[in-house]
Amino acid sequence: MKYVLVCFLLVIGCKPVKDTVNADVVGIALNEKYGAVLYGNGEIYTIAGLQKWDSIYLDKKVKVKGNFKLMIGKDKVEIKNFGTFHAQTYPRYYVVENATWELYTPD
Repeated sequence: MKYVLVCFLLVIGCKPVKDTVNADVVGIALNEKYGAVLYGNGEIYTIAGLQKWDSIYLDKKVKVKGNFKLMIGKDKVEIKNFGTFHAQTYPRYYVVENATWELYTPD
């Protein structure tokens, strides 16, 4: 019963999130079992359609631009041309669609 009450309070207390936001983020590029991800700002970002980072980006700071969509409680990931896979156990992550990326260089 406590779990239901907590979830209910969290839903009531949260602001609605836009479906898709055009933005950019900087993080560390890593390859996971289900595809390329970026860890940055305390969040996890999956790059839609990208199976793995090229070696010039892997384990480095990368700036990613695109359409960010927040996924909460989703346990399946759709990867184009490869099908649907069980996601990592991330309760919250972003899918970046129409992504472009470059190595990050501070101004």
